[in-house]
Amino acid sequence: MKLEHIALSAHTEAEADKFFIELLGMERKRSFTVAKELMEKFFGISQESQFLRYTNGNLDIEVMLTEDEGLAQDKFTHTCLLVEDIEELFTRAQQLGLTTNKVPRKETGFYYFLRDYYGNLYEIKEIKKNT
Repeated sequence: MKLEHIALSAHTEAEADKFFIELLGMERKRSFTVAKELMEKFFGISQESQFLRYTNGNLDIEVMLTEDEGLAQDKFTHTCLLVEDIEELFTRAQQLGLTTNKVPRKETGFYYFLRDYYGNLYEIKEIKKNT
């Protein structure tokens, strides 16, 4: 089995671009609109919706833009991302005004979590370097 994409929500195209392009270094692959009739069949939502697709070559993330003013409500569901430099990513996330959480581990090190502008939760781990 292989993961094809992850689907998330965002309030605006600008917020999605800021998170996925500026913070995560992904590129926008495409944008597209899904007709109201298909949205109803897929998700039970009776409105046309715009989607943005981001990629880094290894992972695609599909973002549905929503006019819902709320935030993601689920406290536990999250996506775990592996990055080259976790501290540098956290510094940039804080500069972009994102909520970050760095929790000490029992022995050494930290657990890292951050939320995007919509409230989606991400666990961040650093790619282990071969020494």
